[in-house]
Amino acid sequence: MIVGRTENPVPRPDSALGRLASHLRRCRARAGLTNAALAARTKYSATTLQRASGGIVLPTLGVVLAYEEGCGIADGDARRLWEQARQMAGRRDRRRAVPPHPGKAPRPDLIADRADMSRALLDLRERTGLSYRAMEHRAEERPELGSLSRSTAQRILTRQSFPTSERHLMALLHACAVPERAWGDWVRAWKKVHRAQDRKKSAITPARKLAAREAEAVLAQYQLESVEPFRSPTAAWSVRCCICDDLFRIRLSDLGAGWAGCPNRCPIALVREVADALLKQLDPLSCPRCQSPRAPHTTSLEGCAVCGDALLPGATPPSSGG
Repeated sequence: MIVGRTENPVPRPDSALGRLASHLRRCRARAGLTNAALAARTKYSATTLQRASGGIVLPTLGVVLAYEEGCGIADGDARRLWEQARQMAGRRDRRRAVPPHPGKAPRPDLIADRADMSRALLDLRERTGLSYRAMEHRAEERPELGSLSRSTAQRILTRQSFPTSERHLMALLHACAVPERAWGDWVRAWKKVHRAQDRKKSAITPARKLAAREAEAVLAQYQLESVEPFRSPTAAWSVRCCICDDLFRIRLSDLGAGWAGCPNRCPIALVREVADALLKQLDPLSCPRCQSPRAPHTTSLEGCAVCGDALLPGATPPSSGG
């Protein structure tokens, strides 16, 4: 007999889901089958069957019944154990969906924020009493609205996610048996919540404006300028070197703490040193020969007022004659 890989123990054998998983494992053990051999007797894959007896996620009723039937057992305890596990899963979802301060779900026209929207959508499902599987089947009736799996519906109704589009919301409303004539109020509420979220994201506080100005001032000290809005000292920031005009990204917190400088090797100290030397060469403050101070309003090409030597190396002072 082919022996399969040793399975991990059921995580919570005393729970309803754990009792279901243990029952399925006992059925397969009595039949002497591996998951692969059992898959050959059903329409489900070995991975699906292994997940069904894992005790971590609730399998569908179809998988459970096929599992039991593939093991040669008719009318066993699988359906009863599955119903118990489903009820416990529904209670757990409702506990997760209850807000910290539960209250009456608002009407669509009174929804003010995302929490109100989530509570109102949960109220829809609880009033209809539909299971997530039934909601998935209802959504399949309107393919033009897009797909809505039972796992997606569960995440939305347990406040783990939010409808991403109007079609996504309408698919959920149809799955919850909401009449189409009432969809308009829900869509308007969804748009209001999204506009509020966008305003919240785009709002720039005075403190953030001040931080941005201070960051710009720090960049200027390093001969850099920003090419995108400032976010935070530790976020990557696109800047331009004012010396070589090259673009690169830095973090404000890295400046002055081991920063290697511009990628084109434009260190500020060296640039300033070269610039100062060039200025002295082009416009010296004293005569290179006699060290006499340059007379006021005297250009570098007129020569020294004391010895007449050219102030610029190689330059010839202009003659005084005609």
